[in-house]
Amino acid sequence: MKRSASINKIIFIVFVCLIYMPRTGSSYTLQDPKTLLFKEANEAMGKAKAIHAEIFSPTRFKTALKYYQEADEAYKNSKALESVREKLKLAAVYFLKSIETTKLFKNNFADCIAARNDALAAEAPQYRNKQWEEAESLLTQAAKTLEDGNLNGARSKARKAEQAYRKVELESIKANYLDETKALIKKAKEENVKKLAPLTLTKAQQLAQKAETLLAKNRYDTDQARELAQEAKYQAQHAIFLAKSIRALDEKKKTLEEVLLDAEKPIQEIADEFDLNPKFQNGFKQPTAEIIQNINALKNKLSSMEQDLNDKREQLATLSEELSRMKSRLGDLKSKEESLSKLMEQQRRAREKFAKIEKMFTSEEAQILRLGDKVIIRLYGLSFPVGKATIEPKYFGLLSKVLKAIKEYPECGITVEGHTDSWGRDEANQKLSTERAEAVEKYLMATAGIDSSRIIAVGYGESKPIATNETKEGRRKNRRIDIVIHPKNRLQ
Repeated sequence: MKRSASINKIIFIVFVCLIYMPRTGSSYTLQDPKTLLFKEANEAMGKAKAIHAEIFSPTRFKTALKYYQEADEAYKNSKALESVREKLKLAAVYFLKSIETTKLFKNNFADCIAARNDALAAEAPQYRNKQWEEAESLLTQAAKTLEDGNLNGARSKARKAEQAYRKVELESIKANYLDETKALIKKAKEENVKKLAPLTLTKAQQLAQKAETLLAKNRYDTDQARELAQEAKYQAQHAIFLAKSIRALDEKKKTLEEVLLDAEKPIQEIADEFDLNPKFQNGFKQPTAEIIQNINALKNKLSSMEQDLNDKREQLATLSEELSRMKSRLGDLKSKEESLSKLMEQQRRAREKFAKIEKMFTSEEAQILRLGDKVIIRLYGLSFPVGKATIEPKYFGLLSKVLKAIKEYPECGITVEGHTDSWGRDEANQKLSTERAEAVEKYLMATAGIDSSRIIAVGYGESKPIATNETKEGRRKNRRIDIVIHPKNRLQ
């Protein structure tokens, strides 16, 4: 029997080859018989899979796949060629029908498909798998109803699927940013942290709620919500740590005096690095102020060193250029020396002018920077009301100092740059930064009569941060007005 079955299979394959063997002139080219036989069905299946017909036309795709698998099984068992061909023909027909239904679904229910894609982008299957499967089930119902020829019924079901996808998308975005934070808050509650660190735990809960509210309002502008969620996570961790530390203190039975003395130790260690001798008779305020003062002094020193380094690099570049020329033009040595001397004199005057401007402002009012031939007055001390571009009278004194600094450069151009932090929509931040820059520009022009050809206002929104947007202090630094003084022919 086995031998007879083998002979039958060989005869079957030879028969297929003879039928599907293409001619080339008077000769024949032998090809794989199964590839030839299954070609039409394979092409139809490939096109159906390419547009995800198994999702949008599940019944017809499944029927096509059933006929295809039956044909494959019949071929393996060497059954009648006509039976194999018939099943493959049916498979191809149903694959093509599934393609037609899929195109019809996509043409009529584009919003539903867009919602599904957005939910996938939010990793819904990973974060909220049960809700994702429910939405998929609704989509399948809509697709099957459309296969039955009921367009209105399919429309109703597709609308429900779209709503389910939008809901799971939002829940997945929340999960991405808030699940870990919520787990920490839950852990804190279970460990009775609220009794020992109520303020910190409450702050964590409020931040998490605010982040969730922001995501519900605008799930696609996640900057502020992400930062709030991260801060909420930190506060929850902080609350757990504080509670643990307080319990440890209770167990060790430390007095309040011992606790305060322990709190002084880290400040003492930092002060030691600055060779300071902090005094705590009035608390932490004075030692902290002394440390900050020393840090600011180091910052200024570093800034000055960076400026000197830039000057040296510029001098070195000039010397290198002159050296290469001296090899062929030794007679110009004196001229080159004068050129270098002139450059050094220009740099000396620039440093003097820069130092003069630096003394005009306190560290709280502004940071003064030199970048090549540009001077930047970074106005940390100038603030605006939230969401507005109004200059309040209390800042007129600071802007008077800016005008005084600008007068030191009568031939230079001025760019007023507006910058924001990353919270809020990108478009709104761009608009607000431009309006604030223009408000300062108008004030300078109106107060000092600066010619409009010398000054320009530019808004950069959140695109040029100078500090992290993850902290309150970093965001404060990023919300700024920069006054850039530069050669007029390089107005930007």
